[in-house]
This record gives sequence, structure tokens and C-alpha cells, in this order.
Amino acid sequence: MPRRKRATPDNAQADLLDVASKLRTAPCVPALREAVKACVAGGYKGITDTTRILLNHWFYTDHKLATGAPFKYHRSQQEAIETLVFVWEFEKVRSRKALLERYAQNLRDVRLPPLDDFARYCVKMATGSGKTKVMSLAVAWQFLNSAREAEEIAKDYAKTFLLLAPNVIVLERLKTDFAGGRIFRSDPVIPRELEIFWEFDCIMRGEAEKAPAEGMLFLTNIQQFYERADRSAEQEPEQMTAVLGSKPPTQKLELTDFGDRIALRAGYLVVLNDEAHHTHDEGSEWNNVIRTLSDKTPLAAQLDFSATPRFQKGAIFPWTISDYPLKQAILDNIVKRPMKGIARIVEAKSEYASVRYRGYLTAAVERWREYRDQLTTLKRKPVLFVMMNDTDEADDVAGWLREKYPAEFGGDKTQVIHTDKSGEVSKKELDEARKAVHDVDLPESPINAIVSVLMLREGWDVKNVTVVVGLRPYTAKANILPEQAIGRGLRLMFRDLPVGFTERVDIIGNQKFLDFVDDLEKLEDLKLDTFEVGKDKVGIVTILPLDSRKEYDIGLPVLSPTLVRKKTLADEIASLDVMSFQTILLPMTADDPRNKTFRYEGYDIITLQKEVERDYTIPEPQTAQEVIGYYSRRIAEAVKLPSQFAALAPKVRDFFEQKAFGQTVDLSDSVVVKAMGTPVAHYVCVDVFSKALKKMTIAEQEPMLLEPERLLSTCQPFPWSRPVLEDARTVFNLVPCDNNFERDFAKFLNNATDVTRLAKLPQPFGFAIDYTDGVMNLRSYYPDFVAVDDKGTRWLLETKGAETGDVAHKDIAAAQWCANATELTGTKWEYLKVPQKGFETLQPSRLEHLVALKPMTLL
Repeated sequence: MPRRKRATPDNAQADLLDVASKLRTAPCVPALREAVKACVAGGYKGITDTTRILLNHWFYTDHKLATGAPFKYHRSQQEAIETLVFVWEFEKVRSRKALLERYAQNLRDVRLPPLDDFARYCVKMATGSGKTKVMSLAVAWQFLNSAREAEEIAKDYAKTFLLLAPNVIVLERLKTDFAGGRIFRSDPVIPRELEIFWEFDCIMRGEAEKAPAEGMLFLTNIQQFYERADRSAEQEPEQMTAVLGSKPPTQKLELTDFGDRIALRAGYLVVLNDEAHHTHDEGSEWNNVIRTLSDKTPLAAQLDFSATPRFQKGAIFPWTISDYPLKQAILDNIVKRPMKGIARIVEAKSEYASVRYRGYLTAAVERWREYRDQLTTLKRKPVLFVMMNDTDEADDVAGWLREKYPAEFGGDKTQVIHTDKSGEVSKKELDEARKAVHDVDLPESPINAIVSVLMLREGWDVKNVTVVVGLRPYTAKANILPEQAIGRGLRLMFRDLPVGFTERVDIIGNQKFLDFVDDLEKLEDLKLDTFEVGKDKVGIVTILPLDSRKEYDIGLPVLSPTLVRKKTLADEIASLDVMSFQTILLPMTADDPRNKTFRYEGYDIITLQKEVERDYTIPEPQTAQEVIGYYSRRIAEAVKLPSQFAALAPKVRDFFEQKAFGQTVDLSDSVVVKAMGTPVAHYVCVDVFSKALKKMTIAEQEPMLLEPERLLSTCQPFPWSRPVLEDARTVFNLVPCDNNFERDFAKFLNNATDVTRLAKLPQPFGFAIDYTDGVMNLRSYYPDFVAVDDKGTRWLLETKGAETGDVAHKDIAAAQWCANATELTGTKWEYLKVPQKGFETLQPSRLEHLVALKPMTLL
């Protein structure tokens, strides 16, 4: 069962930076936040067994990608899916009216929706904070519950999903994640013990019909269900629709292809709307299509995802259940930090944009060059984005950039996106523009600048934008929200690197554009940092190994894993002696005297019954075999070995027949069957078997030396924004430190007369030690420092402030790794944990002095 983590210094710091609860939000969000926190703290009582397995796997298990890089869902993604589970599964809210009446703090200014026939929730997440990953978790949660829970529970969950995009650009972006079910394989979405239930296909628009799978996701843009209408004056300008596609039109075409295929499927449908701010109008054709679909296939829920789910006057959709605001995303370093350029530039009086705005353009190019120079070592290419007022201005500015700076922006190094002089875009030009912008982050892309009248709007997942230049005004008539104006420049360039680096995107523009950016500050209750254009220079601290410091290089041996999860426990299960289980005897009936003396894990029978009845109640069984089968499956999944179901069933039968009731019983007796089916019997059976087997699921194996050493000098350069130590005896140019205590410790190592070489072990280097936590989950531990003393001994060193329950397990694993490394390489390795209080009290001057702290390291 997942347990809430106790606060650590890092968590405490995160809490200090948690401003989400203090910001203006949707009416239901504050109360829901508190309710979900209480649910999590209480161990997720009342959710299904499937959901419990999923939440434990997603958020309480360490993950590594295929590249070996660590992966962790962000707390904003966790909060979003936990809130969705809480509202739909635990609270069973199935209408917006019920949601508002139960959780809205003030209904005075909230209009109850007129059309409210099915559950509809909105998840608000800042641009770049990972909405797509939450969508994948929501799909897995619904489908796996429908596939493996008992029928009376499973029937309420969906097996069919329709993911709708507002335009072709968003559709193409979603296809990169969902085509072929990629996101469900590349991300740790499906726990291994549930893979046997994952019969699921993702069908993209235009793909040929396949044999239907148990679960299916259909991905298309909303235009599949429409006929494009004539554009009116109120709609987006043609320069925007040229690349993004039209807004949802008002004339409907008959529902074909996906609509018909969905209607043929049994069970419930979940509709997921990406960039769902387009759906605010209850009477829009987009919403009408969804209601038409629901007439043929009942909806379990409509899930709206958007960074800006606002009405035109700025109010957030009242059916929003989770809100991760831009301000919080900036503080959490989930997106780039926008920096507003302060410029003293006088616009020239000219009808030519390249003359009138030359001061801004020149400043932007210089800023782009600064980023280019700083990012060269990191092998990243910055992109300059210029937004103009009309197509003539865009052509003029692009021509000036090409002519003025041919080396940087000549030819195809500047991409212009707009309609031609006739107002139309040929299919060839449109495809070329889409491909160019889609590939702009790739190293082989020639594009350094994009000039357009088009906003960087939804679907433009460009990560390398470092400078945004706005030279056009934005009005309410344009139907553009401030966050959308800079949104596509917010995505992180270094998302793939697990490092402490604060990225930024610089905004330069004329006063009319900056006035628009000011609206973002008001809307999101934030104050953007500023820089003085032409004066404050870009500076990116880059950590990299230096050839001139090879004498300080340190190699770490590569050992094979010593801990692996077994794929079978058949032999271990066969050898189980259920009569040796140390467990309380179960009462047979309500008047059984054992009820008075029953104690299990500190609970009497009445208290335990209340604690577990929501999670461990099953339909009233008719036979003992039904109970045995159900419990065997739960035990197999608890130890993450679902294939062991058949081997477990005879042992569960023996447990109830010979042990559980203190005597041999007849399993065909209806009284015995009823006693076996109680929540308390269910909980005790699963618990005692899980405890007995979990210790057997992890196999220890003899380590092997795969490589004599992997040198720190092979680490790729990476950016850093936290404290550093200069002039150290390390192969790196600087010692990167996560906090001031680490910096003090690095300084100590550098000054210690018995230390010859030292280094911080950066996560990009990828050195980790596997260990098992208190509930036998396989985890990964990343030690802080490595050092070599004057006797040639290598030291793994871990600095520690406050300690959590896992620290003792990490200590044991690190000490064992050092023992194995010593034996396999012939070079002595030692592990030492350095508690902050002990270090500050001891005030050592030599590494050998730290040995005084060693008794404190292994508890």
C-alpha cells in the first residue's frame, strides 16, 4: 500500500515554494486539494485494487528509461491523476452540477451547466508540464480497471477512448506519443504484473481498420467530424489557420469512420480533449459531436486538458478539478523561466518593419548569439522566434535577417510561415512549413529563426526557443490568451537531463507587445524577472571534464546487478508451509469467541473491519473455490508475479482448510465459505502470503565485473544553476553541488591533506546502486561524491541532512557494492555516510577523521 512520504529537507523546501494553493483558481480546486491530500495520507482507502497497484507503480517505484536515465512523474502529474481517481472512483461524481455543489467554495458567480448528462472534468496544467503523460495514465487507469476488476466494478470503466485534437499540428504532436501505443511502452505506464491484461491498440486517423482489441484508443482532430465552414470575421486570422487548421466550424458532416467504429464497441467511452480551451462554448459543434457520440456509446467521462481553460473574460472553467498554474511550474523548473527584456529603444518612423523595429531585431539577434555561444559546448542550437503584425512585415523582416546576417540567418536558416499574397497556402507549402517547424529542434535542422504572423500556439512543441520577439499588438478580438503568446517558448531544452538547471526564455518586444505580456503577470499572479537588453549578458554554467585535469580522473568499476526480480516463484511457493505462518486465527461466525480476543497489527476485529472493508470487500461468494481464486490473484499481483496464480491457489486452499480457523474445516460448508469471504479474512490472507513471498521475489546473485572502470571524464557536459566549487582537485571544471552543505563538504575534501582526487557523481554520468526498500520494491540510489585518499582507497561518500526510512537500506546496498568492487577489482573501496550534524560538530580536516562518524552510518 502506498504511504505518504515524511517530509525531508528537499520536500520541506518544495513546500515552501508551493504557491498553487495561494493563487486564484477554479471554484472546486481548493476543497479538492485538501480532500485528495487526506485521501493520500490515509493510504488511498476506497479505491480498487487495480488503481492501488497503478498508483504504487507510478509514484512509489523508481523507474529507468531504456537509455538508463532515471524517470519520475512530476508531482503535478501525480496530483492530476490522483484527483481524477478521487472524484470519479472514490466520490463517484458523475456530473458537473454534483461536482460544483459538493466542492465549490462559492456558487454565487458560477452558472450551472445546462447540458450535464455525463461526468466532465477539466485538468489545468501549465504549458510544458506534461499533460500528455497524464492522459496516458488516465487511459491505463480506466482500461485496466475494466479488464481485471470483478464484473460489477469493471462494467463502469471504459475500454474505448477517443482523443481529440483541435487541429493538425496538435494531432501530429499527439501521434508521436500514441502511434503504435508508444507512450505506453516508453513510459512506465503498465506495471509488469498487469501486462497480461494489456490488450490495447491505438488507432490513428487515416489508418486502416484493424481487428478490434479489448481496449482501443482512437486519435484524430475534431475536423474529422466536420465540414469546414466559411471563415467569419470573428474567427482566427487566415495566417493562423494556415498552419494550425481551422477552429471548430459550425456545419457538421455525418459522423463517419471513427464515430461508426466506436458505436460498434460495447461498454463505456472516455473522450479526452487536448487543448480543450476550444470547448468552452456549451453549444459549440465540438461539444455537440461529443453529445452525439454519447447517444450511441455511453460516456464514462469527458476529460478536458488545457493550460488555459478560460472563458474569454478570463474565468477558469468551473468544472476544473486540478490546477497546476504557470507560476508554480516556473518555480518548480518544469518550464523555462520567462525573462522580460527592458529596452530603451526608439522606433524609427518608417513604413518598413525592418527599419521601424531594427533596434529590437538587432538586440534580439545579439541575444540569440549569446545563447548560441553558451550552448555550443552543450551541443544545443537556440532558435529565435519573431512575431509580426502581417505577412508583408514578416517578409520584410525575414529578408532583412537573411541579408544582414547571411551566416546565421541566410537562405533556409530563416523560416517564414504565412499565407501567400493571394491569401492561400498550397498543400506543398503547408507541408513544408509543418515539417520545418516540427524538426526545428533536431541538430540537422538548418533553421535558426522563425518569422511569422502566427502565434506560437498549441501543438508547437519547440524546445529550443530561447528568444521570443513580439512586434505586434494582441487584442481580445484575436482570441489569444497571454500564456499562449509565450507558451511554446516555455518547453525545456534539457528535459532529458536530470540536473539542477534553471532554463529561461527571453522576451523582447515593443511596448504594445509587452503590455500584453503584463496581462500574463496579472492573470497568473506572477512577476517576471527582467534583464536589461544590451547590458545583462547570458551566462550558462556548464559542467564538463577537462583534458588538462586528467590527473584527477576517477574510474568506477561496472558491476553486474546483484538484485533481480524473479520471474517465477514456483519452487518457493511449493515449499511454503502454511502451518508455520505466524498469524491470528480467524473467527468463523459473528458470535465466535475469537472475536473478543482478535488482534491483528494492533487492530481489534471491529476496527480492522472498518479499516479494510472498502478495499477488501468482494461479492458474496457461492463456493470456496471462488474465494481461493480471487485471493490467489490478488496475492500474485501483490508480489508482482501474476503468472504464479495457479501455483498459489493450492496453498491458499491449504491455508483456509487447515490453518486460518485453528482447525481443519470443510470448505464446502456454507458457513466456512461465508467466513472466508469477509473483508478481514480477505485482508489477512493476502497480507500473510504477501509478507511470506515478498522476501523471496528478489533474488541475490553473484556480481560480475563487466568493465574494470568507467572514467568520469566520459561524462557529457551538462548545465548547472546550483552552487559550485571552483579550483578543486577534480577532472571537472567545477564541482556541482545540490546545496550549501554539499558545497561545504566538497570544500572540505579539496582541503583535506589525505585526499588526492575528488568528484561529485553527477546523475548524467549514470552511476547508481540498486537496493530494496522496506516493502521490497527495487529502487536506485545515486551516491553524492567519490574520492581517492593518499593510500589509494576509493571512497563513496553520501552527505545527509535529515534521514528517511529508506536511508538504512541505501547504506547497506552501498556498503555491499564497495565490498563487491574491492573483491572484483583488487582496489579497496569504502562507503561512508556523512550526517550534517555530525560533520559540523566534528569539524574534520582530514578524510580519515570522518571514520569517527562510521558507527552512525549502518543502523
